[in-house]
Amino acid sequence: MADYQCDVAVLGAGPTGLTVANLLGQAGIRVILIERNASTVGEPRAVSIDDESLRTMQAAGLVDDVLKDVAQDYGSYYYSARGTRFLAVAPSSRDYGFPKRNAFSQPIIEATLCRGLGRFANVETLFGHECEAIDEQADGVVLNLKAGDGRAATVRAAYLVGSDGARSMARKHVGATFDGSTYKQRWLIVDLASTRERLRQTRIMCDPARPFITLPGPRGIRRYEFLLHDHENDGSMTSDEAIHRLLSAYGPDADQPVVRRQIYTFHARIADRWNTDRVYLAGDAAHLSPPFAGQGMNSGVRDAHNIAWKLASVVKGEIGAGLLKSYQAERRPHASALIQLAVRSGGVMVPSSRLHAWLVQTAFRVSSLIPSVQSYFAQMKYKPKPHYTKGFIRTDDEELNIAGRMALQPMVETAGGQRVLLDDLLGPGFRLIAFGDDAQRVLDEARSQWMGFDVGRPLAILPSTTLPEREAAADIEVVRELDGLMGRIMPQGRTVLMLVRPDRYVAAATTGSPTAFADRVKAMLAACGERS
Repeated sequence: MADYQCDVAVLGAGPTGLTVANLLGQAGIRVILIERNASTVGEPRAVSIDDESLRTMQAAGLVDDVLKDVAQDYGSYYYSARGTRFLAVAPSSRDYGFPKRNAFSQPIIEATLCRGLGRFANVETLFGHECEAIDEQADGVVLNLKAGDGRAATVRAAYLVGSDGARSMARKHVGATFDGSTYKQRWLIVDLASTRERLRQTRIMCDPARPFITLPGPRGIRRYEFLLHDHENDGSMTSDEAIHRLLSAYGPDADQPVVRRQIYTFHARIADRWNTDRVYLAGDAAHLSPPFAGQGMNSGVRDAHNIAWKLASVVKGEIGAGLLKSYQAERRPHASALIQLAVRSGGVMVPSSRLHAWLVQTAFRVSSLIPSVQSYFAQMKYKPKPHYTKGFIRTDDEELNIAGRMALQPMVETAGGQRVLLDDLLGPGFRLIAFGDDAQRVLDEARSQWMGFDVGRPLAILPSTTLPEREAAADIEVVRELDGLMGRIMPQGRTVLMLVRPDRYVAAATTGSPTAFADRVKAMLAACGERS
């Protein structure tokens, strides 16, 4: 019987598990990734990847490879039964460095993430291995596996990330209830290898008689989703004849080759408990969302980045194990908020009657006459952004409202004249950053304050109109913001000192004393307990 040992075992090699394994591999953690299937998925599944997930791919060193197979920056157009557009969602801002709406193919991105693991000698994969039992002990977890050929194997790990999907064995071990509901509606999903559709945007037909959605994809692919009626039979509606009839009625793609046809029911569920001392749920094991907001997979990637840096910090002895208690406190509220957004979006996309459709669509038409309301929807300001109020953060000055939020990612210019996205300079760990005219001076004072752990080389971000101080300390990295992204939200005439976490969230921020700031960071560390 094969016996494996590692720091972290990851159960499930979907997008969430593969992201966890890449981030931990990058951090030098010994990882074993376990997947019951013989390979990553071969058929299309999730199709939407947002700016936050692309930022995580950037942190994992894979964004260039991922973007080769992503259709970037598309919007969504909503139409009435008569074919009149009543809402356009087309966000143009890039707060986190990437477009907010992008299309991808899950088989391709999973293959890219899997290849990414080849960079790390400390990561091993066990495809074709089914987990039959999880035994949690005081000092770790033992997984009993069975390979496809019937041979047994054991994996011993300090921690387990359970990203093993909707029927999660890890969730059963945690003892979580999966609160929520399952939709009675059935949807026919049709994936095409090519398309004649000229509209690059998502087209959403909000027709009570037959709601349907069609989405663009990379490499000229396209997806159609049709709501089925109660009297329509699964078998007959997946036939060539039925699919041809639907595609003929709702677009120009009736003669395009079908890659996949599948009938789905959707779920809106979230686990009440995300972890034990040694086992942590992520992705579909922790939450399931209807697809109407395109956030199911993206929520899993957020989970992955959150738990990965925390496990790495604990395993390496940089922060105490109490840090892991912040995982559910930070992630569950936001995952829940996005599920509710998807449910509300479904109410717009799938009106229950012609009256319901008329009321909703008329409200959108009227509200579009008000510029601020029109911008609210067009720029996707309705999408809940993570804002951690509990966890590994310290509330900052009230005027800032930065701590607990994802840091902005502007385009910056280095001292050598290179223009890059901010994260390309940050590296995988914590980073002490200051923004403002006096950023170099503030960092010069702050770096003399030991904050309890390595916060990286100080980084000064100057406003676009400010030149660096020539007499400042040489060990402070200095860049100039180019697009004014930070300047638009930071207090005018004041310099902001921030500690940015490995997942790019601001752990603490201040415009006040660097000494008091350092004391707050040390208090955060102390609250996590002794380091191993």
